[in-house]
Amino acid sequence: MIFFKKISYLFLIFLTIFSGLTFQGSNEQHQVKAETINLEESDFSWDNATVYFAMTDRFADGKPANNNSYGRPQTDANGSNIGTFHGGDLKGLTNKLDEGYFTDLGINAIWITAPYEQIHGWVGGGNSGDFAHYSYHGYYALDYTMVDQNMGTVDEMREFVNKAHERGIRVIMDVVMNHAGYNTIKDMHEYNFGNPGVPETWTPGSGQSWHDVHNYINYDDANAWKSWWGDWVKAGIGGYTQCGNDDKNMCLSGLPDFRTDVTQDLGLPNLLKNKWNKEQNGSYDSWIVPAAKDLRKNLGVAPADYITKWLSSWVEEFGIDGFRVDTAKHVEIHRWKQLKEEANDALWKWRANNPDAPGAQWDDDFWMTGEVWGHGVGKSEYFYNGFDSIINFTFQGEGANGPAYNLASMEDTFSHYASKINTDPDFNVLSYLSQHDTSLYPRDRLIDGGTYLMLLPGGIQIFYGDETARPFGPTGSDPNQGTRSSMNWDSINEQVLTHWQKMGQFRNRHQAIGAGEHKQIGNSPYTFSRTLSSNELDDRVVVAVGASGKTTIDVSSVFNDGDKLKDFYTGNTATVQNGKVTFTPHKNGVLLIEREGEALPSISVTPNSSEFDTEELEIYFSLKNTAEGYYTVDGSDPSENGTAFVDGEKLSIGKSLEIGETLVLKLYAENDSGSVAKEYTYKKIAPLPKVSANPPGGTFYDDTVDVTLDYQNVEEAFYKINEGEPVAYTKGKTISLGADTAVGDEIILTLTAKNQYGEAEKTYTFTKIDGLTIYFKKPDNWSTPHLYYYDTEPKVDEPSWNNAPKMEHYKDDWYVYTVKGTESMNVIFKDANNQWPGPNQPGFIRSTSGWFDGEWHDSDPTAPVVPSAPKNLKATEVNASSVTLNWEASSANVSHYAVYRDAEKIGETSTTSYKDTGVSPQTEYEYYVIAINDIGKSKSSNIISVTTTEIRTNEVTIYYKGVENPYIHYQVGDGDWTHLPGKKMEQSSIPAYYVTTIPLGEADKINAAFNNGQGKWDNNNGKNYAFTNGTFTVDNGQLLEGEPPSTNKVTIYYYTGWNEPRIHYSPYDRHWSTLPGTQMSKSDYPGYFVITLDIGTADGLEAAFNNGNNSWDNNQGSNYHFKSGEYILKNGQVTRGHP
Repeated sequence: MIFFKKISYLFLIFLTIFSGLTFQGSNEQHQVKAETINLEESDFSWDNATVYFAMTDRFADGKPANNNSYGRPQTDANGSNIGTFHGGDLKGLTNKLDEGYFTDLGINAIWITAPYEQIHGWVGGGNSGDFAHYSYHGYYALDYTMVDQNMGTVDEMREFVNKAHERGIRVIMDVVMNHAGYNTIKDMHEYNFGNPGVPETWTPGSGQSWHDVHNYINYDDANAWKSWWGDWVKAGIGGYTQCGNDDKNMCLSGLPDFRTDVTQDLGLPNLLKNKWNKEQNGSYDSWIVPAAKDLRKNLGVAPADYITKWLSSWVEEFGIDGFRVDTAKHVEIHRWKQLKEEANDALWKWRANNPDAPGAQWDDDFWMTGEVWGHGVGKSEYFYNGFDSIINFTFQGEGANGPAYNLASMEDTFSHYASKINTDPDFNVLSYLSQHDTSLYPRDRLIDGGTYLMLLPGGIQIFYGDETARPFGPTGSDPNQGTRSSMNWDSINEQVLTHWQKMGQFRNRHQAIGAGEHKQIGNSPYTFSRTLSSNELDDRVVVAVGASGKTTIDVSSVFNDGDKLKDFYTGNTATVQNGKVTFTPHKNGVLLIEREGEALPSISVTPNSSEFDTEELEIYFSLKNTAEGYYTVDGSDPSENGTAFVDGEKLSIGKSLEIGETLVLKLYAENDSGSVAKEYTYKKIAPLPKVSANPPGGTFYDDTVDVTLDYQNVEEAFYKINEGEPVAYTKGKTISLGADTAVGDEIILTLTAKNQYGEAEKTYTFTKIDGLTIYFKKPDNWSTPHLYYYDTEPKVDEPSWNNAPKMEHYKDDWYVYTVKGTESMNVIFKDANNQWPGPNQPGFIRSTSGWFDGEWHDSDPTAPVVPSAPKNLKATEVNASSVTLNWEASSANVSHYAVYRDAEKIGETSTTSYKDTGVSPQTEYEYYVIAINDIGKSKSSNIISVTTTEIRTNEVTIYYKGVENPYIHYQVGDGDWTHLPGKKMEQSSIPAYYVTTIPLGEADKINAAFNNGQGKWDNNNGKNYAFTNGTFTVDNGQLLEGEPPSTNKVTIYYYTGWNEPRIHYSPYDRHWSTLPGTQMSKSDYPGYFVITLDIGTADGLEAAFNNGNNSWDNNQGSNYHFKSGEYILKNGQVTRGHP
């Protein structure tokens, strides 16, 4: 998603390479020639996808005649091209296909920005509105049924897809279902909607920005806006459903939000009716998608159903292979499953209707990846709702602090990714170095970056120009715009490009890179293998990174002696000897080792050399890369006297051996690449007695557990339970344990047996457990909750995300579910539209039963209990005649509070505040409070000491923080106002605050406003401020009683499902904290964590939050901002105060 608003960045970390790894930067003055290969001949798997993200408009201009379609200029009225269309189009992409650019780079999928028609006009660009922002990126849709004329025509789209398919390259289309494009004055005039107030040719005048167009548009004219999207969208304009605050209902970046939750027919928007009526004369047929022609009418379905059909029509018409879904978390998740199913049907329909088209014979289903901001390498609900992959934000990291910047983290990253991705056929991610919504990878480190990215397990995404060191472009007040500069065809960094071509081709030659098993082989240089073996494929490679000079690598775990290998990077070859191979790498330090030609035969047996105590031992042969091999068991040479065997054949050996004797099995096989010989030794040993039980101990939760007993090499064995007598059992006997035992009881099962060679005894412990019972208080907006649980220990049957069991109603809003047989598990509460913890966050770890209502309890939190002691008792106002007390409420139901002064009860209150008027001036008192309910009394609160003031004169003291170098302009009572600008305030002893004291005389108040003496005013939004006798603080518009805190602090209460949230922050104009930030503490308010930060003399702080494991809440890229004081942050909304 491209955000219209300004995106704030945390910072950029450049990490130093260590651990003996040496890498070469892009400034090396040497060349490596890339070897061109035919991608159509390479095996393809989405598990090893190398996806090239081409922002079409910024990539290549193949047809200049379409550059100014719809009157879009390439330079705006202020001379800027930051947000204009630059001319790139589908024809330009096709030309690069013809040139072999993508093939040379090893690309097997191209992701293009949305090619359907976008809004024709502009919106103000950046935070300052300093440039005109057009929808060159494809995220501001106008009409899904037409090709945008700046992109090309229907025929040019078809040509591009066909030519990509001819080269074995899949085509992925960016799609948006969450929102339509903004209203622009050009579209308002062209399609007669809204009340623009200015002609479509309006441009900013002197002192104006491009944002100022909104000052002319009448957004309250509900009748005029009926001709726009109408009931289809939520928008902050007259007559429309208003935007919500949660992910599904918000108007992201102010965009009109499609009502994808609606399931009934709302008719067609007047905008599309008017537009399509204008396009019926045949002159638009070059751009109307043929498969969508019959969809340009009222179909009697809901808005999301229309969009699904329109998007699927592109698949049916052109054979699109996949979608990249924008802003996925902002649309109801079932809509993505619907889109996947309809697009898949459309793809197979295209293949059936176009049997001779390139790609029509492919058999992979339609593929979908999605943008879920902050998602990492973890399986979430999206994978059960249409997605094959989700974009991995954690490789680049928030603020560019991910592992991509530290090549010494390769092994941790590779092993983690491979273990998560390549052990689950239904899970994958798409990792990237650079991105259009975040930042570009450092241009001087792209050789290192390319090495890391191209070797990642799972899918990867190349952002256009990373392979050529495309520079960051003009960006204005939107720092993301510079990441989308025009492709640098005239200034390609050839060293970087050649390196990326080598790495990309090697990756594309070997599915094992993305989809295989990863194993580290060595540390210096860092060396690993990737292997992928199946009935159809045996792919294996060894890679070394950071190599220099003559380098010897142990490849014995991957290749056989005699195998001829090649370093793909240099083309050098070598033969494996004694399990090792030696190469001299290129200066870029990478060895890409693969087989050269046909592999030698691979022969082995299972089990290999071993001892056995049976009369005979059955051995199975494994044979690859040749039709048959040969064996002997008499010590002779199998190449001369061997018996033939084939793969999978069984052989029985050892029948004639006596105990203590050995047998040598020799193997031989050959093919055109050479021959291989191996031998294995087997020794027959005495058949000692053996006993076993299944299950071999552990826990059980039913009334009893059935245990099957076994033995070997004896005719009889015995069992006993606890201290009972031994009982003889026969082989395979099943006994029942646990009757009449209680939860927590242990049962000891002992098995014994003996024969002439020895004795055997084994002991098994069985423990009866109950399981874990989880109670959940359902939020008001949830339907019946379900409980998803995983990582159970002991292991029990676990549900899939979609089959998570429904919880049973317990009482009131509470629901309950028991998972039997486990003592520990992770849990996530969910319904059709919600989950807790939220998306991409790990479940709660539970090892005891518990109650959850925003925080965990070990017992029923609704059961009546004695109140907890009131906390944080403090005096909020003290004068000569009264003391006002405040405290935090007790945790249980409280009927009232008793207030004590000097150990004597002075009053009761049902609130958390009490004013004591029975005091004398200049006297010290001690106070505490006790909470009371029907069950009993709490312990006392903290005890505070308070000294009343002397009887003071009638005056007001005001502390102020707001405008700089302030004056106070005031009126005492109903008297005259001071002469402008008023009385200059003095710097107080409290940082950042100014202070003044004003006598009231006989008056009881003053009215006041503040200014900087130069025309900048703070007058309480036109209402002025009112002060009575006493001391007051005005803090950036907020009027508070008393002095400001002596230190400049910010307290934040953060509501989250994370277990250990952290705050990463920077006081204004200061350095950022060290990642991942400071851990917050659990507060006394359920679901909230709290932290107080001293910001010194700073005027505020900027912050983002994370879970310590690369899941972030950064206000959608804008970070959060706080002044001094107390704040609540819940669901992205910041309010003052405490919960």
